Amino acid sequence: HDFRVRHCLLTKPGLDKSKIKYAISHPQALAQCDNYLRANGITPKPTYDTAGSAKMILASMNGEAFGKMLPEGCTPDNTAAIASDLAGETFGMDCKEQGIEDDDSNFTRFLLLGREGVVQYLNNKIPAKTSLVFTLPNVPGALFRSLACFSMRDIDFSKIESRPMSAALLNYLRFRNTITQMEAGQTSSAYGKDLPRFRYCFYLDILESELTVSCQNALHHLRERSEFCRVLGSYPASSRLVGPVRDAVNALDSANIGKKPSTDLRLASLPSDKEGDRQLNIGFVGYHSFGQYLSRQMSSQHKLRCIDPMDKSKDAEKNNVEYFPNFEMSKFLQGLDVVVITVPMTELEETMETLPLEKLRNKLVVEMSPLKVYPRTVLTNTLPADTDILCMNPMTTAELELDGVPIVYEKVRISDSLRADCFLSIFERARSQMVEMSAEDHDTYVANAEFVTHLTGRLLDRDLLPVTPVRSKEYSALCNVAEMTANDQFDMFYGMFKYNDQAKVMLNTMRENLARVERKIAAKEAYLSASAEMKNTDRQKLIAECRLLLREMARSETDSMKEAPTLKKDVPSGTSSTKKKD
Repeated sequence: HDFRVRHCLLTKPGLDKSKIKYAISHPQALAQCDNYLRANGITPKPTYDTAGSAKMILASMNGEAFGKMLPEGCTPDNTAAIASDLAGETFGMDCKEQGIEDDDSNFTRFLLLGREGVVQYLNNKIPAKTSLVFTLPNVPGALFRSLACFSMRDIDFSKIESRPMSAALLNYLRFRNTITQMEAGQTSSAYGKDLPRFRYCFYLDILESELTVSCQNALHHLRERSEFCRVLGSYPASSRLVGPVRDAVNALDSANIGKKPSTDLRLASLPSDKEGDRQLNIGFVGYHSFGQYLSRQMSSQHKLRCIDPMDKSKDAEKNNVEYFPNFEMSKFLQGLDVVVITVPMTELEETMETLPLEKLRNKLVVEMSPLKVYPRTVLTNTLPADTDILCMNPMTTAELELDGVPIVYEKVRISDSLRADCFLSIFERARSQMVEMSAEDHDTYVANAEFVTHLTGRLLDRDLLPVTPVRSKEYSALCNVAEMTANDQFDMFYGMFKYNDQAKVMLNTMRENLARVERKIAAKEAYLSASAEMKNTDRQKLIAECRLLLREMARSETDSMKEAPTLKKDVPSGTSSTKKKD
């Protein structure tokens, strides 16, 4: 909806316009009326809101605490508020002048957001817009080629802008880039090197519904060129109302017929606005440590009950959960909106066989386990066709909070989307990272990594991780992995092994890697031993050569000593060589 912005100068009743020294409002509204304020010598004073400024003056007139928030020097006798005429009517203010904004073409665009779109209510006679977001590879001409997907089909744009990419989307693109490079056979050192540190998303508004043939072809073409593309929704242009929004407005218009303007009902909310506040009746089948952990996260807003072959009444009472023994299964299922299966995967098939399937009709069955393909197959083959199915994997342990925890889910079969979204909102409100992913992709990427993580944690016992006053980041990470897996049930880990086709391959790879490390250690020790032996042999040879050299030197010295007296007899020093005769 494009709303024409018309600012009004509002004062307390009876105040003369010439006495106005200050104008209070939101900084943006003050900036939009800057020329008017300058021309009339009025000093702007920013506050938090436009309508709130009028309310602030009224509260000051009535001596209320909220009126003390007026800026310094401002009183109801010298201050005006810049707000809408509706705010003036609501708070009983006099409107001294309307349309004081500098630009008479000032429009604000409003979007009504909801989980369910209105594209199904659009037809060829209703002009429509479609908003989408996409990313592009960092190559010359990428934006030009992406926009050509629409222009070559005569689809016009009304807006395009770029915004910095979120960290979650950037990590996803890095992950996809790594997978692509791995499949291309590149070395691990090249993984993720093609992506820059900062990326941008492009937001585009096109003047056509996403259901038209030309728009569908353009979107298919764009997805071939972009790394990520998502349609945010199609909606009617020119502020037209369709679907449930139009019905709600028409109902209010009918209720207002014959009533005074002061008692008019106003459209303050839609039924979907309270969707997240809906209270669900949730039942847990299996109440082990993980089921207890989830119930603690949900008990403040929803009604919970649990059933388990073992007596879990004390644990349930601590978490404000109603406990049912197994022989009261029908009573347990009565009136439930959501049935959460938290049994180990090794018991899933047996548990589903014990459930009265007729009692599960028109309910939402949520399965939570570290794998997805096997549980999804069991549920789709067992449950009636009118039972909704949601597969989830909260990637956390019973010792951590949900804040920041990745929650991977797949809407396998959903007929009541409001109920499913209300259940998912439990985790969204806890600030979890919601990741919608197919079961096949989950088991290919997430499940394998989780199995390796849990396997590593089980190999690291307390003896291998002694307490140390100084910890490196790497050692702390190992300790965290060991602590995370120490509290998990072995049945859960065994299910990750049994129902994951790659588990045995990864286990054998782990053995081979350990054997390879052992071989490298043995080879290194042999090399060092041989080197030491060779050095010792060389040292012995050097010592032997030194000894031989010393012997030669000693022998030469001895021979020199023996030759010295003989020379003195032959030619005595200081005597004649002939004897005198008597």
